[in-house]
Amino acid sequence: MNTYIDNDTYDRLTLALAQIEPCAITGKREPDQMVQALMAAEIWPVSIKNDSQGSGMGEAA
Repeated sequence: MNTYIDNDTYDRLTLALAQIEPCAITGKREPDQMVQALMAAEIWPVSIKNDSQGSGMGEAA
């Protein structure tokens, strides 16, 4: 299934992920590094919103 996000979010996402350096120990990009990069770019999953903010269904990312 395709998922579409707005162009600004897509651009911030690609820039944030491109800047991740591989882990010095494993040589891989680790999941926690990706989460940190996304948080720094202010890209969050809808699931972190509380009920008072709405479910996020139908909202742009």
